[in-house]
Amino acid sequence: MDVLLTGVDVIDGSGSPPYQADVALQGDRIAAIGTLSAQAASMVIDGRGLVAAPGFIDMHSHSDATLPINPQARSKIHQGVTTEVVGMCGGSPAPLDPAGRERRMHSDPRLPWNWDTFGTYLDVLRRNGISVNVVPMVGHGTVREYVLGLEDRLPTPDELDRMARAVAQAMDEGAWGLSTGLIYPPSVYADTEELVTLSRVAAARGGFYFSHIRGESETLLDAVAEAIEIGERAGLPVQIAHFKAMGEAYWSRLPDAIELIDRARARGVDVAADRYPYIASSTSLAASLPHWAHDGGRDALLARLRDPAQRQRIHDDPVTQSRRWERTVISYAPGHAEWEGHSVTEIAADQGQEDAPAETAFDLLLEGEGRVSVIHFGMCEENLAAVLRHPAVMIGSDGSALSPCGPLGEGKAHPRNYGTFPRVLAKYAREEGVLSLPEAVHKMTGLSASRIGLRDRGLLRVGWAADLVLFNPDTVRDVATFDDPYRYPEGIPYVFVNGQAVVTPEGHSGALPGRVLDLATDGPVY
Repeated sequence: MDVLLTGVDVIDGSGSPPYQADVALQGDRIAAIGTLSAQAASMVIDGRGLVAAPGFIDMHSHSDATLPINPQARSKIHQGVTTEVVGMCGGSPAPLDPAGRERRMHSDPRLPWNWDTFGTYLDVLRRNGISVNVVPMVGHGTVREYVLGLEDRLPTPDELDRMARAVAQAMDEGAWGLSTGLIYPPSVYADTEELVTLSRVAAARGGFYFSHIRGESETLLDAVAEAIEIGERAGLPVQIAHFKAMGEAYWSRLPDAIELIDRARARGVDVAADRYPYIASSTSLAASLPHWAHDGGRDALLARLRDPAQRQRIHDDPVTQSRRWERTVISYAPGHAEWEGHSVTEIAADQGQEDAPAETAFDLLLEGEGRVSVIHFGMCEENLAAVLRHPAVMIGSDGSALSPCGPLGEGKAHPRNYGTFPRVLAKYAREEGVLSLPEAVHKMTGLSASRIGLRDRGLLRVGWAADLVLFNPDTVRDVATFDDPYRYPEGIPYVFVNGQAVVTPEGHSGALPGRVLDLATDGPVY
C-alpha cells in the first residue's frame, strides 16, 4: 500500500454515524477500509483522534480566476477542499475575443490571459498542474460579452444563435453547465427567454444551471421563481448560489423563498442551493450602482461618474439611494491600503463628506479605475442557520484560492476564502449544533458529489477516488477574520488529492495531483 491511515474515525460522507477503521490508499484509489494493521505501507499515519472524511467539495468557487497563478490552491486545500466547482456568477475565463482579452488584462493584470477558447483555458490548468480537482462551468456573462459586447440590449436571433453555439462549444470542450450572475452586467441585461434558450443547450449535453439569481433582497421571491422556471422549461438541474436574503427589511422573506424551492422540488423540479457560513457577502463596489450605469462596460461607467449630470443621475437612482454605506466595507482598493477595512461612511467622514457617502463611493471607484472590492454586512444568523439545515443545501465558499503572499494576498479579502469549511465544522456543528458532524460533512461531500453527479468522489468507498481530509473534530476551526483574513485554519493536518498528500503537518507539499474533471467520464451515468 502507498498510504495507511490507522485508527481513524471514518465519517464517510453519506450522513451516517462515524465508525473506527483503518483506511489504505493505493495509487489514486481507496484500496481498503477495515482492520488493516498487518498491511505494510510506504506512508503510515497514526489517525487516533482524527476523523477521515472525503475531500470537501466547494460547490461555488471563483478559483478559475486564480488557479493559473496559484495552482497550489493554497487557501482552499488547507481547508480540506479537494474539488472546486468554478466559473460561477456568470463569469468564466473563456471564451475570449481580442477585445475581451484586452479588457480583462486591464481589469485583472495578475493573470496571463493566454487563452481564447474554453478548452485552451483548461489546457493551461492541465499544463501547469493544480492541487485540486476542478469542475468548470461556462459563464453566461462571458458568453454574452463574447457575442454582444457589454451593451444593455437583447440579442438578435442571429446573436442568440451565436451565443448558443458558444455555450455548446464550451460544453464540448469541458464545461459541465452554464452559470449566470443576474445582478452583474452583462448577464443582468438578459431576459428569461434568453436564459432558457441557452440552458437548453446545456441540458442537451447533460449539463447544469448554476445561478446567482436576479436579486436577493426586494426581488428575492421573483428571482427564485425565475431560476425555477428556467430549470423547469429547459429541463436541467438548477443550483441557486449562496442562497440568502440581503438587507434587514427582507430577512422575513427567506421562509417564503425556501417554500418556493420546496414546492418546486415536490412537483419534480431538480432545484437545490448552496451557502457559505458567514453573514457578510463580498463583491465589487461597482455592483452597488444601478445596472443602466454599466451599459458599455467599466470605461463607460467611469465616464458617467466623471460627467456631472450623469453622476447626479446615478446618485439619485433608487438603487444608489438604498445602499447602506455604513455596512459597506472596502476590502481592496489598489494603491490605497489605508481605505481597506473601513466602511464607505467612515471614509466619507474622514474626507469631509459625512453627508455624501455615495459621492465618496464614486470617488473611490474613479481613483481605483473601477477595481475596488467591498464586503457587505447584510444578513442574519437565524436565516443562515435555517438555510444550512435545509436538506437541499450544500456548502459553497463563493471565494477563490488565494495565498497569504504575493498578488493574491493583497487587501482584506473575505475570510471565507480561508475559513468556510472549518467554520461549518467548528461553529455550526461542534459549537452551536446547527448540524451534526456527519450532517456537516455530508453537506460538504456526498451531497455535493451526488448533486453534480460525480461518479466516484464524495464518499469514502473502496475503489473510489482517494480524495480525503483528516481533521481533529475537537480542534478544527477557522481563524481567518475580516481584519486578518489570510490565515490558514487549524486542526486539518492532512489532505490527500487523488492519493497524494498535498497538505501534511509541515504544510503544503507542493504536489499538484488535481485534475480537470470530465463530464463524460467523471460525471453522472445516464
